[in-house]
Amino acid sequence: MDIGPRTLQPSTPPSPAPRSRTPTVAAFFDVEGTLLALSALDPDGKGPPLGRLWHAPVLAALHDHAARGHLLVLVTPSPAEAVAPLAGHLGVDAVLCSRPRAPMRGQGKGYAARALLRERAILAAGCYAYADEAADLPLLAEVGHPVVVGDDPVLLRHARRGNWARLPAPVPRET
Repeated sequence: MDIGPRTLQPSTPPSPAPRSRTPTVAAFFDVEGTLLALSALDPDGKGPPLGRLWHAPVLAALHDHAARGHLLVLVTPSPAEAVAPLAGHLGVDAVLCSRPRAPMRGQGKGYAARALLRERAILAAGCYAYADEAADLPLLAEVGHPVVVGDDPVLLRHARRGNWARLPAPVPRET
């Protein structure tokens, strides 16, 4: 049944134009040793990550989170200039990285993740984090769905106690 065009009453404001949905879930990805199976990014920031060796299961998780519309966040102790090519390539929404007198290590990762979640009004309980070493425990502890990547004994203990998800360690590339 066609009722024809609707006429708006003068006091009714027009509907806003459709806009993209604001993410309600964030996925944090430690970069070195987790997303990239290497220990450091190009230190001078002039090129792509050294070797560009992706850790396939973590990269697949990143693409899955992107497809679900989650906020994608890279977490790295590298400076912004060094991680910018990687962030651009992956199309992530945010990068938490080291700044002068504010290294992105250990507890700093947890604080930065908490601040970002608060700023974006996202509940931590629905969020994800992927990390590979004990120093990343503060980041993993900030979210409801921590994922241990690899076989760090400290993280494995926490994973067993908290029933955390696990992904395998990167397979070393033969030269």
